[in-house]
Amino acid sequence: MFRLCLALGVFPLLTVAAGDPGPAPTPIPEYHEAMAGNREAQERVGRYYLEMYAKGGIHLHFEDGMGWFRKSARQGYYVAMSDIIRARLDGKPEDRDVAEAHEWLQRLHERGRVETGYAGRLALLHASGELGTVDKPKAYFFCLLQRMTGLVPHEVGKLQAQLKAELKPAQVAQAEKDAYDWWEDRNKPAIPVVSGGKVEGNSGDDSRNDGPIDTSKKAQDLATKNRQESERRIKPLGKEGKYILPGVDDLEKRKK
Repeated sequence: MFRLCLALGVFPLLTVAAGDPGPAPTPIPEYHEAMAGNREAQERVGRYYLEMYAKGGIHLHFEDGMGWFRKSARQGYYVAMSDIIRARLDGKPEDRDVAEAHEWLQRLHERGRVETGYAGRLALLHASGELGTVDKPKAYFFCLLQRMTGLVPHEVGKLQAQLKAELKPAQVAQAEKDAYDWWEDRNKPAIPVVSGGKVEGNSGDDSRNDGPIDTSKKAQDLATKNRQESERRIKPLGKEGKYILPGVDDLEKRKK
């Protein structure tokens, strides 16, 4: 009977009926690029391991994935930073690590990557006390940053309203000023780095501003000073509010 089953191919049919086991293991995509230090490839290899962890539940896959994410994140790749945060806050309870998530949330904050939604997460952590203490003014500050992005999760909007009712008016005003200043400092256009009378990386084409940008406070202060000087040199004429730049004679008189 056994030989008959083999001859008729019954066992292969039973295997197919039980369900296709799927393809055999294949090489990990972009592994060599990741080994060579490519941060985008490192992030994608990390995702591969996290997907394997979700499928098989083998914790070694999780550890490998986190290792690749960290390699990528340490090179400044914000996508990998977000991956670490999600794995540590949204994954299985045994994988939750608020301390590590907070470390990378802070790095996203330092880089101003508000589009990643880090501000809302920091708001919830500071309000929950999971970072060691409850800091309502700081939580409100991060709620405001998240709202400025235009994308506000329900729980963050609810928290903002609650905190505004609980904080003192002076605390609310200070948090709003801090949020305003932080946003302004990072969104005002900086001036190009100038070397030898030309914008570096501009090939002499002054109509383009794709060279390196100096975003230091000193450069921004200089830009503000130059703008104020330009405004001072412009004077209104007549009731129509027209403007004209002072002529050479006016400038000579001003020097005297």
